[in-house]
Amino acid sequence: MPDVTFGIAIGASPSAAPSGAQLAALARHVEEVGFASLQVGDHVQWYAPIHEATVLLATLAAVTHRVRIASDVIILPLRDPVLIAKTIASLDVLSGGRIVFGVGVGGDNPAEYTAMRIPMSERGARADESLEIIRGLFEHEHFSYSGRHFTIRDVAITPRPLQARLPVWVGGMSEGALRRAARFADGWICAFASERKFERLAGQLRSLLADRGRSADGFTFGTFLFVHLDDDAARARKAAIHHVDRVYHLDGEAVVTRFGVAGPVDACVGRVRRYLEAGADHIVLYPLCDPADWTHQIEQFGEVIARVKGGR
Repeated sequence: MPDVTFGIAIGASPSAAPSGAQLAALARHVEEVGFASLQVGDHVQWYAPIHEATVLLATLAAVTHRVRIASDVIILPLRDPVLIAKTIASLDVLSGGRIVFGVGVGGDNPAEYTAMRIPMSERGARADESLEIIRGLFEHEHFSYSGRHFTIRDVAITPRPLQARLPVWVGGMSEGALRRAARFADGWICAFASERKFERLAGQLRSLLADRGRSADGFTFGTFLFVHLDDDAARARKAAIHHVDRVYHLDGEAVVTRFGVAGPVDACVGRVRRYLEAGADHIVLYPLCDPADWTHQIEQFGEVIARVKGGR
Protein backbone atom coordinates (compact mmCIF):
# COMPACT_ATOMS: atom_id res chain seq x y z
CA MET A 1 0.00 0.00 0.00
CA PRO A 2 1.52 3.39 -1.01
CA ASP A 3 2.30 6.27 1.30
CA VAL A 4 -0.77 8.46 1.41
CA THR A 5 -1.44 12.16 1.76
CA PHE A 6 -4.80 13.74 2.42
CA GLY A 7 -6.46 16.82 1.03
CA ILE A 8 -9.71 18.50 1.92
CA ALA A 9 -11.83 20.26 -0.70
CA ILE A 10 -14.08 23.30 -0.56
CA GLY A 11 -16.69 23.64 -3.26
CA ALA A 12 -20.10 25.18 -3.61
CA SER A 13 -22.36 25.62 -0.60
CA PRO A 14 -25.93 24.36 -0.34
CA SER A 15 -26.96 27.65 1.27
CA ALA A 16 -24.95 30.87 1.59
CA ALA A 17 -21.29 30.98 0.53
CA PRO A 18 -18.93 30.90 3.53
CA SER A 19 -17.68 34.15 5.03
CA GLY A 20 -14.05 35.17 5.26
CA ALA A 21 -14.08 34.39 8.98
CA GLN A 22 -15.46 30.89 8.36
CA LEU A 23 -12.84 30.23 5.67
CA ALA A 24 -10.00 31.43 7.89
CA ALA A 25 -11.16 29.21 10.75
CA LEU A 26 -11.44 26.24 8.41
CA ALA A 27 -7.99 26.75 6.96
CA ARG A 28 -6.30 26.99 10.34
CA HIS A 29 -8.14 23.92 11.59
CA VAL A 30 -7.18 21.93 8.49
CA GLU A 31 -3.54 22.77 9.08
CA GLU A 32 -3.75 21.71 12.74
CA VAL A 33 -5.38 18.37 11.90
CA GLY A 34 -2.61 17.38 9.50
CA PHE A 35 -3.98 17.66 5.98
CA ALA A 36 -1.35 18.00 3.25
CA SER A 37 -3.49 20.17 1.00
CA LEU A 38 -6.49 22.47 1.06
CA GLN A 39 -8.20 22.40 -2.31
CA VAL A 40 -10.80 24.62 -3.95
CA GLY A 41 -13.27 23.98 -6.73
CA ASP A 42 -14.01 26.34 -9.58
CA HIS A 43 -17.13 27.41 -11.41
CA VAL A 44 -17.99 30.72 -13.00
CA GLN A 45 -21.69 29.86 -13.01
CA TRP A 46 -23.11 27.03 -10.93
CA TYR A 47 -26.23 25.66 -9.27
CA ALA A 48 -25.22 26.85 -5.81
CA PRO A 49 -23.11 29.69 -4.34
CA ILE A 50 -19.35 29.34 -4.94
CA HIS A 51 -16.51 31.85 -4.53
CA GLU A 52 -14.17 32.66 -7.42
CA ALA A 53 -11.34 30.16 -7.19
CA THR A 54 -8.22 32.34 -7.35
CA VAL A 55 -9.63 34.79 -4.79
CA LEU A 56 -10.35 31.83 -2.52
CA LEU A 57 -6.82 30.44 -3.03
CA ALA A 58 -5.37 33.79 -1.95
CA THR A 59 -7.67 33.95 1.08
CA LEU A 60 -6.62 30.50 2.26
CA ALA A 61 -2.93 31.09 1.59
CA ALA A 62 -2.97 34.28 3.64
CA VAL A 63 -4.11 32.56 6.84
CA THR A 64 -2.00 29.37 6.67
CA HIS A 65 1.70 28.54 6.83
CA ARG A 66 2.30 24.87 5.98
CA VAL A 67 -0.57 23.28 4.08
CA ARG A 68 -0.43 23.27 0.27
CA ILE A 69 -3.11 25.37 -1.42
CA ALA A 70 -4.48 23.72 -4.54
CA SER A 71 -6.95 24.57 -7.27
CA ASP A 72 -9.00 21.44 -7.77
CA VAL A 73 -9.63 22.22 -10.48
CA ILE A 74 -9.53 25.51 -12.39
CA ILE A 75 -11.64 25.21 -15.55
CA LEU A 76 -8.72 26.20 -17.74
CA PRO A 77 -10.46 26.93 -21.07
CA LEU A 78 -12.45 29.68 -19.36
CA ARG A 79 -9.24 31.52 -18.39
CA ASP A 80 -6.75 33.53 -20.41
CA PRO A 81 -3.49 31.54 -20.18
CA VAL A 82 -1.19 34.53 -19.66
CA LEU A 83 -3.35 36.05 -16.94
CA ILE A 84 -3.86 32.75 -15.08
CA ALA A 85 -0.10 32.05 -15.30
CA LYS A 86 0.57 35.47 -13.77
CA THR A 87 -2.04 34.90 -11.06
CA ILE A 88 -0.80 31.46 -10.07
CA ALA A 89 2.85 32.57 -10.09
CA SER A 90 2.03 35.47 -7.77
CA LEU A 91 0.08 33.17 -5.47
CA ASP A 92 3.05 30.82 -5.31
CA VAL A 93 5.44 33.61 -4.36
CA LEU A 94 3.10 35.10 -1.77
CA SER A 95 2.31 31.70 -0.21
CA GLY A 96 5.97 30.78 0.14
CA GLY A 97 5.89 28.15 -2.61
CA ARG A 98 2.76 26.21 -1.56
CA ILE A 99 0.55 26.34 -4.67
CA VAL A 100 -0.59 23.31 -6.65
CA PHE A 101 -2.17 24.26 -9.97
CA GLY A 102 -4.98 21.82 -10.68
CA VAL A 103 -6.73 22.20 -14.03
CA GLY A 104 -9.56 20.59 -15.94
CA VAL A 105 -11.94 21.34 -18.79
CA GLY A 106 -15.28 21.20 -16.99
CA GLY A 107 -18.36 20.94 -19.15
CA ASP A 108 -20.80 19.67 -16.53
CA ASN A 109 -22.55 23.04 -16.70
CA PRO A 110 -22.50 24.25 -20.32
CA ALA A 111 -24.05 27.55 -19.22
CA GLU A 112 -20.72 28.79 -17.90
CA TYR A 113 -19.11 28.25 -21.30
CA THR A 114 -21.93 30.28 -22.80
CA ALA A 115 -21.48 32.98 -20.15
CA MET A 116 -17.74 33.21 -20.90
CA ARG A 117 -18.31 33.11 -24.68
CA ILE A 118 -16.05 30.09 -25.17
CA PRO A 119 -17.20 27.24 -27.46
CA MET A 120 -17.33 23.99 -25.49
CA SER A 121 -16.17 22.15 -28.61
CA GLU A 122 -12.79 23.90 -28.27
CA ARG A 123 -12.23 23.18 -24.58
CA GLY A 124 -9.70 20.35 -24.94
CA ALA A 125 -7.58 22.11 -27.54
CA ARG A 126 -7.66 25.38 -25.58
CA ALA A 127 -6.59 23.57 -22.41
CA ASP A 128 -3.63 21.92 -24.16
CA GLU A 129 -2.43 25.18 -25.68
CA SER A 130 -2.92 26.99 -22.39
CA LEU A 131 -0.80 24.45 -20.53
CA GLU A 132 2.00 24.83 -23.09
CA ILE A 133 1.91 28.59 -22.59
CA ILE A 134 1.69 28.41 -18.80
CA ARG A 135 4.58 25.95 -18.53
CA GLY A 136 6.61 28.14 -20.89
CA LEU A 137 5.94 31.28 -18.89
CA PHE A 138 6.77 29.52 -15.63
CA GLU A 139 10.04 28.10 -16.91
CA HIS A 140 11.43 30.87 -19.17
CA GLU A 141 12.17 34.53 -18.62
CA HIS A 142 10.58 35.30 -22.00
CA PHE A 143 8.28 33.02 -23.94
CA SER A 144 6.63 32.99 -27.35
CA TYR A 145 3.99 30.64 -28.69
CA SER A 146 1.87 30.29 -31.79
CA GLY A 147 -1.13 27.99 -31.84
CA ARG A 148 -4.64 27.72 -33.21
CA HIS A 149 -6.27 29.54 -30.29
CA PHE A 150 -3.45 31.58 -28.73
CA THR A 151 -0.41 33.45 -30.01
CA ILE A 152 1.96 35.36 -27.75
CA ARG A 153 5.24 37.11 -28.52
CA ASP A 154 8.11 37.57 -26.08
CA VAL A 155 5.93 37.59 -22.96
CA ALA A 156 7.44 37.63 -19.48
CA ILE A 157 5.75 37.30 -16.12
CA THR A 158 7.64 38.63 -13.11
CA PRO A 159 7.90 37.26 -10.53
CA ARG A 160 7.83 33.71 -11.78
CA PRO A 161 6.80 30.93 -9.35
CA LEU A 162 8.92 30.37 -6.26
CA GLN A 163 8.88 26.60 -6.85
CA ALA A 164 11.38 25.48 -9.47
CA ARG A 165 8.63 23.30 -10.96
CA LEU A 166 5.24 24.36 -9.72
CA PRO A 167 3.13 21.18 -9.55
CA VAL A 168 0.38 20.88 -12.14
CA TRP A 169 -2.40 18.35 -11.61
CA VAL A 170 -4.89 17.47 -14.33
CA GLY A 171 -8.42 16.46 -13.37
CA GLY A 172 -10.80 14.27 -15.33
CA MET A 173 -11.48 10.72 -16.44
CA SER A 174 -11.72 11.00 -20.22
CA GLU A 175 -9.03 9.71 -22.55
CA GLY A 176 -8.19 13.33 -23.34
CA ALA A 177 -7.71 14.14 -19.66
CA LEU A 178 -5.42 11.15 -19.14
CA ARG A 179 -3.33 12.09 -22.17
CA ARG A 180 -3.17 15.69 -20.95
CA ALA A 181 -1.98 14.49 -17.55
CA ALA A 182 0.70 12.28 -19.08
CA ARG A 183 1.93 15.12 -21.27
CA PHE A 184 1.88 18.11 -18.95
CA ALA A 185 1.20 17.16 -15.36
CA ASP A 186 2.84 16.11 -12.12
CA GLY A 187 -0.37 14.53 -10.85
CA TRP A 188 -3.87 13.41 -11.75
CA ILE A 189 -7.02 13.85 -9.71
CA CYS A 190 -10.45 12.38 -10.37
CA ALA A 191 -13.92 12.42 -8.88
CA PHE A 192 -17.00 10.26 -9.31
CA ALA A 193 -14.89 7.13 -9.77
CA SER A 194 -15.40 3.84 -7.92
CA GLU A 195 -12.39 1.94 -6.66
CA ARG A 196 -12.53 -0.39 -9.68
CA LYS A 197 -12.76 2.48 -12.17
CA PHE A 198 -9.97 4.37 -10.42
CA GLU A 199 -7.69 1.34 -10.65
CA ARG A 200 -8.43 0.93 -14.38
CA LEU A 201 -7.86 4.61 -15.19
CA ALA A 202 -4.70 4.81 -13.09
CA GLY A 203 -3.35 1.83 -15.00
CA GLN A 204 -4.08 3.54 -18.31
CA LEU A 205 -2.32 6.68 -17.12
CA ARG A 206 0.74 4.73 -16.02
CA SER A 207 0.94 3.25 -19.52
CA LEU A 208 0.62 6.71 -21.10
CA LEU A 209 3.40 8.03 -18.86
CA ALA A 210 5.62 5.11 -19.87
CA ASP A 211 4.87 5.78 -23.56
CA ARG A 212 6.30 9.27 -23.04
CA GLY A 213 9.34 7.94 -21.22
CA ARG A 214 8.11 9.33 -17.93
CA SER A 215 8.28 7.51 -14.62
CA ALA A 216 5.19 7.24 -12.41
CA ASP A 217 7.45 7.64 -9.36
CA GLY A 218 6.59 10.93 -7.69
CA PHE A 219 3.50 11.37 -9.86
CA THR A 220 0.37 11.96 -7.77
CA PHE A 221 -2.62 9.65 -8.27
CA GLY A 222 -5.52 11.23 -6.43
CA THR A 223 -9.24 10.82 -5.99
CA PHE A 224 -12.14 12.59 -4.32
CA LEU A 225 -14.19 10.88 -1.64
CA PHE A 226 -17.49 12.57 -0.77
CA VAL A 227 -17.94 12.31 2.99
CA HIS A 228 -20.32 13.07 5.84
CA LEU A 229 -19.26 11.45 9.11
CA ASP A 230 -21.66 10.78 11.98
CA ASP A 231 -22.07 7.84 14.36
CA ASP A 232 -25.71 7.85 13.30
CA ALA A 233 -25.40 6.40 9.78
CA ALA A 234 -28.98 7.21 8.77
CA ARG A 235 -28.60 10.84 9.78
CA ALA A 236 -25.26 11.07 7.98
CA ARG A 237 -26.72 9.60 4.81
CA LYS A 238 -29.68 11.99 4.82
CA ALA A 239 -27.36 15.01 5.18
CA ALA A 240 -24.98 13.78 2.49
CA ILE A 241 -27.74 13.07 -0.02
CA HIS A 242 -29.32 16.48 0.57
CA HIS A 243 -25.96 18.20 -0.06
CA VAL A 244 -25.35 16.40 -3.35
CA ASP A 245 -28.90 17.01 -4.53
CA ARG A 246 -28.63 20.72 -3.78
CA VAL A 247 -25.06 21.45 -4.90
CA TYR A 248 -24.66 19.15 -7.91
CA HIS A 249 -28.23 18.55 -9.08
CA LEU A 250 -27.37 14.86 -9.25
CA ASP A 251 -28.90 11.75 -7.70
CA GLY A 252 -27.55 12.12 -4.17
CA GLU A 253 -28.41 8.55 -3.23
CA ALA A 254 -26.38 7.14 -6.12
CA VAL A 255 -23.41 9.50 -5.66
CA VAL A 256 -23.06 8.81 -1.94
CA THR A 257 -23.34 5.05 -2.47
CA ARG A 258 -20.93 4.83 -5.38
CA PHE A 259 -18.36 7.51 -4.57
CA GLY A 260 -18.73 8.44 -0.93
CA VAL A 261 -19.06 7.60 2.73
CA ALA A 262 -21.94 8.51 5.03
CA GLY A 263 -21.61 7.08 8.52
CA PRO A 264 -19.00 6.53 11.23
CA VAL A 265 -15.22 6.94 11.03
CA ASP A 266 -14.75 3.17 10.61
CA ALA A 267 -16.65 3.24 7.33
CA CYS A 268 -14.49 6.05 5.98
CA VAL A 269 -11.25 4.34 7.01
CA GLY A 270 -12.34 1.19 5.21
CA ARG A 271 -13.22 2.96 1.99
CA VAL A 272 -10.00 5.01 1.99
CA ARG A 273 -8.01 1.80 2.30
CA ARG A 274 -9.81 0.33 -0.71
CA TYR A 275 -8.79 3.31 -2.82
CA LEU A 276 -5.22 2.96 -1.63
CA GLU A 277 -5.28 -0.69 -2.67
CA ALA A 278 -6.52 0.50 -6.08
CA GLY A 279 -3.41 2.67 -6.46
CA ALA A 280 -4.37 6.06 -5.03
CA ASP A 281 -1.78 7.98 -3.02
CA HIS A 282 -3.70 11.21 -2.42
CA ILE A 283 -7.21 11.15 -0.97
CA VAL A 284 -9.31 14.31 -1.10
CA LEU A 285 -12.07 14.31 1.50
CA TYR A 286 -14.97 16.49 0.44
CA PRO A 287 -17.25 17.37 3.39
CA LEU A 288 -20.89 17.13 2.39
CA CYS A 289 -22.14 19.73 4.84
CA ASP A 290 -22.82 23.41 5.45
CA PRO A 291 -19.88 25.58 6.60
CA ALA A 292 -21.46 25.60 10.07
CA ASP A 293 -20.64 21.89 10.39
CA TRP A 294 -17.07 22.08 9.09
CA THR A 295 -15.49 21.96 12.54
CA HIS A 296 -17.24 18.74 13.52
CA GLN A 297 -16.44 17.06 10.21
CA ILE A 298 -12.76 18.08 10.24
CA GLU A 299 -12.27 16.68 13.75
CA GLN A 300 -13.51 13.31 12.52
CA PHE A 301 -11.47 13.58 9.32
CA GLY A 302 -8.44 13.98 11.56
CA GLU A 303 -9.27 10.66 13.19
CA VAL A 304 -9.50 9.04 9.74
CA ILE A 305 -6.07 10.40 8.79
CA ALA A 306 -4.52 9.21 12.05
CA ARG A 307 -5.96 5.72 11.73
CA VAL A 308 -5.03 5.25 8.06
CA LYS A 309 -1.50 6.52 8.55
CA GLY A 310 -1.14 4.55 11.77
CA GLY A 311 -2.35 1.34 10.16
CA ARG A 312 -5.28 1.03 12.58
